[in-house]
Amino acid sequence: MKIKTINIIGKGNVAFHYHKVMKEKGYDVKMISSRKVFTLDDVESNIVIISVKDDAIKEVLNKLPYVKSLLLHTSGFTNTDLLLQKADNVGCLYPLQSLNKKKDIDFSKVPLCLYVNNEAYKTSLEQFAQSLSSQTCFMTDDQRQYLHIAAVFANNFTNHLLGISKEILDKHNIPFSLLYSIIDRTIENIKTSDDIFSLQTGPAVRGDLNIINQHLNKLSLKERELYSTISKSIIEYHKK
Repeated sequence: MKIKTINIIGKGNVAFHYHKVMKEKGYDVKMISSRKVFTLDDVESNIVIISVKDDAIKEVLNKLPYVKSLLLHTSGFTNTDLLLQKADNVGCLYPLQSLNKKKDIDFSKVPLCLYVNNEAYKTSLEQFAQSLSSQTCFMTDDQRQYLHIAAVFANNFTNHLLGISKEILDKHNIPFSLLYSIIDRTIENIKTSDDIFSLQTGPAVRGDLNIINQHLNKLSLKERELYSTISKSIIEYHKK
């Protein structure tokens, strides 16, 4: 099957960017609100993609007519078997990236994680995905879920920690831009190392408890708790 027509259910950040890149690549693609009452026309396409928040997927499925073609979701963590209540052929098209409607992105660099339960659709889905991105990879639900967890550590937690760093600097009238160089250097080092833990620097990996305690004395209660937890993790890891 050659994929030509796509119906995307959802109008959030992921749906928006998928719709945009598919239009650019010449596909016949429609965005459909997840709040509407679905009709048979909404599932008459080569693939139907449910692109909503994880906790809204069941709600969409409850309203959806049976899909005779290929039904996909875009979630990093939802089990694909959930879709079997409304289709025989199901899969996943998960973009490993933080997407925002207000920010343009080079979609060709966004890794797309694929799964399909029917081997007959594997080549079609792969070719379709490769037309959108230069990075595609098939994986099981379990693998994708662990990837999602790893992405939370690498992306979401890192963003939160950088936000705390900025708050500390803002309180003391120090420009956050002074950290740009060390942030960039850290990311560049990670990209070229097979052993990321070996790149660790700072008082925790040195076991410098005197400096750690001095740092803690300057932090708020919430900041101290987080600083202590992460420092303990670093110290324990490097004791191995």
